[in-house]
Amino acid sequence: MKRICHVLLVTLGAGLFPFTASAQETNAYPKSRLENFEATTGVVLIKGTDDMAAVPGKLGGVTVKCREARNAATNLREFGAIVIVTQAEGLEDTTYVDYEEMDALLRGIDYISKVDWSVTSLGQFEAGYTTKAGLRVVTYSSRRSGTIEAAVVSNRLIKSRCPMTMAQLAQFRTAIDQTKERIELIQKEK
Repeated sequence: MKRICHVLLVTLGAGLFPFTASAQETNAYPKSRLENFEATTGVVLIKGTDDMAAVPGKLGGVTVKCREARNAATNLREFGAIVIVTQAEGLEDTTYVDYEEMDALLRGIDYISKVDWSVTSLGQFEAGYTTKAGLRVVTYSSRRSGTIEAAVVSNRLIKSRCPMTMAQLAQFRTAIDQTKERIELIQKEK
């Protein structure tokens, strides 16, 4: 009887795992090229990482890392940024930004950084830019303070959000720009 109960529990438990796994993979955003490259199996992958900046937010912070992944056999390489968004509660989520997206991300940050109350005739506004893999950078009108504020949001698994001042958003933009410059330097070296 004990053995039958154990087999039944294992069978029922195994039946639940596919639902749990599929629930975790319902992210609306596709993986970046760099993430897909790093998921390659059956080959030796070499991954290099440099810490570029840790930008404090009003609550939490954002860490930006430069990443290079290389297939040892073919020498194919992918580059990008790893952006880790930490909320005040310590929850964090990570989004990859491909090198090819960095110019558009920088232009998006430049645009939303200039948005002011004249952008709409309505009382509140939000202006945002989202990367392919779900990193979202927004500016918005704050009802509490009557000012324009910003946030960086990682939408990969747990949707971590880090509110920022406009000065902190400028620091984040600088970190992305420095990461792009670092990648371009690496590409020239090899």
